[in-house]
Amino acid sequence: MVNVSARLIGFPRIGPARELKWALERAWSGRMSVSEFNARVTELRQAHLDEQRELIGSAVDDYFLYDQVLETAMQLGLVPRELRGALADDPFGVLTILARGSSEREAWEMTKWFDTNYHYVVPEVVGAPERLVPLPWRTPLGGPDTAWAILGPFSFVKLSKLGTETEPRALAGATGRALWGFVREQLDRDPAFRLQVDEPCLGMALSADDAQLLDAAYADAKDLGLVEPALVTVQFGRPSSETVAALGRRGLAVQVPLERVDELSADGAWATQPEHVVSVMDGRSVWSDDFGVARERIEAIADDGMPLRLVPSTSFLFLPHTVEGEDLPPGFAFAREKAAALASWAAALAGGGSVDAPHPPAADWPEVGEIRPRVGREDRRAAQSDLDLPLFPTTSTGSLPQTSEVRQLRVRLTRGEIDRPAYEHEVDRMITEAVAWQEAAGIDVLVHGEFERTDMVEYFAEKLDGFHTTRSGWVLSYGSRCTRPPILAAPPVAAEPMTVREWRVAQAAAGRPVKGMLTGPVTIVNWSFRPPGVPDDRLFWAVAQPIAAEVGALVDAGARIVQVDEPAVRERWPLPTVDAEERRQVYARGVRAALNHVFHQPAAVQMHTHMCYGDFGDIVPLWADAGVDVASIEFSRSKDESYIHQFYELFDDGHLQIGPGVFDVHSPHSPGTETMASRLAHFSGFMDATDLWVNPDCGLKTRTWPEVERQLTDMVEAAREIRSAATAVRAE
Repeated sequence: MVNVSARLIGFPRIGPARELKWALERAWSGRMSVSEFNARVTELRQAHLDEQRELIGSAVDDYFLYDQVLETAMQLGLVPRELRGALADDPFGVLTILARGSSEREAWEMTKWFDTNYHYVVPEVVGAPERLVPLPWRTPLGGPDTAWAILGPFSFVKLSKLGTETEPRALAGATGRALWGFVREQLDRDPAFRLQVDEPCLGMALSADDAQLLDAAYADAKDLGLVEPALVTVQFGRPSSETVAALGRRGLAVQVPLERVDELSADGAWATQPEHVVSVMDGRSVWSDDFGVARERIEAIADDGMPLRLVPSTSFLFLPHTVEGEDLPPGFAFAREKAAALASWAAALAGGGSVDAPHPPAADWPEVGEIRPRVGREDRRAAQSDLDLPLFPTTSTGSLPQTSEVRQLRVRLTRGEIDRPAYEHEVDRMITEAVAWQEAAGIDVLVHGEFERTDMVEYFAEKLDGFHTTRSGWVLSYGSRCTRPPILAAPPVAAEPMTVREWRVAQAAAGRPVKGMLTGPVTIVNWSFRPPGVPDDRLFWAVAQPIAAEVGALVDAGARIVQVDEPAVRERWPLPTVDAEERRQVYARGVRAALNHVFHQPAAVQMHTHMCYGDFGDIVPLWADAGVDVASIEFSRSKDESYIHQFYELFDDGHLQIGPGVFDVHSPHSPGTETMASRLAHFSGFMDATDLWVNPDCGLKTRTWPEVERQLTDMVEAAREIRSAATAVRAE
């Protein structure tokens, strides 16, 4: 028997039936009063904690309404000056403005959370905090079995955008003092208070400056007086021995991967820990974990007599709630099942029992193929000239509003209330109406609207053998937005064309070109649950086969413009850890081969792609072999044009045509024609007029039709203004 226990470091807050999503959206729409919303949040938070206690005997209070980073900034008082007065009286209103924007101000930037499909809001920090004041929904509830979670001061500074006069080390020190001061105040109120500090950035390779930042952030963390050591979670990458030792000497227990314990023991870092906390289970995989493989190593490190705490590698935020009610083969586990399994592991280790769990069968994945150069860029432009597009052509990125009518239509089909022909008749009507509206609005290259698609990845997974899909496998993406990632279990195969029918309907109704719309192989893989142990390159190549075939089917049907969306190329790019280089080479090889295979099309076919919300710098070179003609890229929220320059200059045989997003689709507000025209004028300062497209940041599925009509109408007018100005200059 060993002294071992299990603990979670995060649990899905959206709820088993997406209760938090519906509460947020009712509050935003005015269908729920402030008092009703507050009461509902209190109820949901308590249920969140109670469910964890039921599964594993303890709980972590990580219940944030929108985003941990945003709400940490708010608790530190680090919000724009004009909103500080409202922070105490209307914190949810301030959160809404910063996350979603308003008619008076744009939202803070949103970007990817490490290598996941979760997005966080990037605080724009000016000044330094004086104290930490919990938001009403984050006030510690107490209890000897509950740890209160907060983003750590080091990661908060690293993940924020700092003002020019804000010095990182000073901010880290002030943030740390505010946090540790709050902890001591809380202990006066509740001596049983427990603390979890999330420091995901500590798993990256740290510089000398980072080490100084860490020292400043934790300078006042020693002798906190907690009944058990505060747990510092490092959910991405791997903390260095120096980091583990530095925090251990301050009385903090650091989460470390099981496979690193021998190394940390050899260099003495393991011995500094006041409590041993080890990651033994993959918190992001839906495959069942193998207790037999882990058991021998766990028992070996538990022999030193110190209490051992078993935790998952990450929060279960990235998993669906439960497999219960799903039509899945044995061997898959979601958040509830993983939590129960972790408790069983601890019980088996403590009592000498065993744990058995089925595992899905392994599949054979193909070797990666060769890269083939596409026809040169200038030859492609000549072959595409008969498209006869104007300067600054306008287009949408893909989806149009998914109204309640659209959603109810799919529900009726699923329930058997209507048959497939009736369903397709209604979808075709929506497509035809959307095409007519776009043409009347003056948009140059049209989209069919994607009314038949629930999600840009799930739609294809449902049509490809090799994937499993779920009914209720929702995972939080940002705010109230959820996705249902499919499970990629075997190399996918399409039995028939997946998108040609809807494209034909749209093109038949249009007098202008309609884009064929596909999701690219890298995004499909990265937004799916992937089989453990299979290299990235083989997964990308396997999914590229049916997607390339679908492009060919669209071309055979007459499509002259095909867009293959790849918003997630950056998503699984190996993080900057000390051991990243080999994995980056495998990832890069797979991306280049898969993109080349899909975009290798006849010269007369204009191939588009779309990318959004991420730091693209590392992955720009991966597009060098793709043969893409036009890229629409998120800009209006991040306002980072460095990667626009990189993409524009990437190719040796001519410039890439680019459409930097001129408005933020995640905001219901239009920035107006003047702002959009100003952005276009800025880009035309370094891009040739023949290279600049006009489009939104992303798809418009989450907006209402009145919002979209205003936004796209303003966009078309902005394009006309900049086109008129450019034509006048050329005529001089």
